Amino acid sequence: MDVKNISITGNVKKIRKKVIENIVNTLLSYNFNLNTVFPLSYDNLPLLKIDEVSYSNTDILFVLGGDGTIIGIVRNLKQQVPILGINVGSKGVLTEIFPDEINLAIDAMKENNYLIQERMMLKLKVDEKSIETNALNEIFLYRHSLTHLPTFSIFQNDFYIRKRMDGLIVSTPTGSTGHSFSLGGPIIDETLDVFLLSPIGSIQRLPPFVLQPSPIIVTCSNKVDVVVDGQVRYLLNKEEKIRIEKSEEKAKIIRLLGGRLSHIEKLGFDRTGVI
Repeated sequence: MDVKNISITGNVKKIRKKVIENIVNTLLSYNFNLNTVFPLSYDNLPLLKIDEVSYSNTDILFVLGGDGTIIGIVRNLKQQVPILGINVGSKGVLTEIFPDEINLAIDAMKENNYLIQERMMLKLKVDEKSIETNALNEIFLYRHSLTHLPTFSIFQNDFYIRKRMDGLIVSTPTGSTGHSFSLGGPIIDETLDVFLLSPIGSIQRLPPFVLQPSPIIVTCSNKVDVVVDGQVRYLLNKEEKIRIEKSEEKAKIIRLLGGRLSHIEKLGFDRTGVI
């Protein structure tokens, strides 16, 4: 891809002004057409809203921040453009470079020496509440009342399971390194299209399991909190139908330094599994 138009955004609370200045000036010195995307702005450069970012104005979107920043940006894009994550956060599983490696990224773009990984996303739909939103990592369902253990029912085609438990995490392969992983779940190849379901506090110790990415319906016998990517929360009434399906959109994450399963090393493991 011939990269001409670059947009840049990020978590302005975490970014030092000098870092933004260095990246912007470096990109301008290579004669890229440069836009900023709210909330990040710089001098007289064009300022876009996140829902205005598209292939018409952006070949690559540079995102300065951590994983949470990238996840939020992906969820709010109207059109999924390739994203290069620049780590000014902490864990950085989704980020690819640090600010002082900006020239490495530019060289890779000039030589067309990079990979765009397409990542499956989830779509959450709750008709009773007119809710419809995407998720890159996960949809987390948890009992609203801490004094009563509810029953969750999960339906997918001819698959059906009904269990009493605290909650349920439905993750993408990208999200398998998030909340699910902290509960002992597996790491899944990020290029696959599957659902990872991780029951929480099941009376019968129901293990995590992987399903094909066909739509699933989840209901709960009591009020339930639904959290999308750890960033957006909804409170639903008992027995409201929660539909989780594969999104029509796929996130596009740029990789310069590694291919499949690079997130294993970013979690602190080398290829032999030794920390």
